[in-house]
Amino acid sequence: GYIVASVEYSTSNETVFPQPLIDGKAAIRYLKAHADSFCIDPEKICVMGESAGGTMACLIGLTADKQEFEKGDFLEVDSSVNAVVDFYGLVDLTEEVSCEANDNVPPWTLKDYLGVNHTKDTALKASAINYVTETAPPFMILHGEEDIVVPVTQSETFYRKLQKKGVDSVFYLLKNAGHGDDGFYQDNVLETVNLFLKRVLL
Repeated sequence: GYIVASVEYSTSNETVFPQPLIDGKAAIRYLKAHADSFCIDPEKICVMGESAGGTMACLIGLTADKQEFEKGDFLEVDSSVNAVVDFYGLVDLTEEVSCEANDNVPPWTLKDYLGVNHTKDTALKASAINYVTETAPPFMILHGEEDIVVPVTQSETFYRKLQKKGVDSVFYLLKNAGHGDDGFYQDNVLETVNLFLKRVLL
């Protein structure tokens, strides 16, 4: 019962923030502008992502009213969404977070994403946690308790802020799961995501 669009956005080896966010919001506007062609209900859109995609999903979900990130085509269409599902995204880039290469994750630093000479103001603008308000759409957050790439505290603090603002939000911490583990894609987890989407969208 869902229509799925996989969005390509500029990655940190191609450009720096805010271009990835600008790309993501442009994709939302494009899909809404072509809702009839794709049989999309523009009032029932969820954005979902894992890791860097989770970072983007959170930012897209919380910046509908930020015109500085609206560039490109179909500017007459808004980029708001109706729900966000965040798989272990990085939401506070004011923390000095970096990861080393392993089998699943390439090497990455904040300098890759924010630019070599980035300022604290840039880090604040790139942090989804700073855009949380009472009008935020419903959020589902999933994180592995053994994640050594994106600290669990990122999702925990984010969830607490959503709750404090009265946002419809749920947080699932997967036991013994690391960053991008297969545990996130088991039937019981995916059904939990499905039930959340049915509740907030249908």
